[in-house]
Amino acid sequence: MIIKTDYLETYSCSGDNRITITREFVDEMRNCEDILMNFVVSDETNVGPVLVEAKRLRDHGDARNEEKDEMEMRNVGLSSRRREHRKMRGECIREFHKVFGRMPLRYSYGKLVSSVGEQGLCVKGGKLVVCDQQIF
Repeated sequence: MIIKTDYLETYSCSGDNRITITREFVDEMRNCEDILMNFVVSDETNVGPVLVEAKRLRDHGDARNEEKDEMEMRNVGLSSRRREHRKMRGECIREFHKVFGRMPLRYSYGKLVSSVGEQGLCVKGGKLVVCDQQIF
């Protein structure tokens, strides 16, 4: 993640009651700090995120990612419990929305590079196409 230090300070040190309450929720859930950071930045800027290139996503700080067996890597960590993990993250979004009193998150097409495929669909000529194929 590339982010201004001002936003990290707001996330970590703000006296804003909304952020204090939601940080406590993140600590309790042990999840969703990335979503809360997006709420904090979007609340301040009122713009969507920009995707920066990532040819291969991995957590370099997690020794389990050094394993050779790809199945073994896939079955570790929070994302291996997909239904439970997604449900928890949905709870986080609902709680943050409730505490902030609005939904600051914005959808964005912004990408710096195209190595990560766009997962959304766009309308072009009356048809749905993969957003990477959309010419603006």
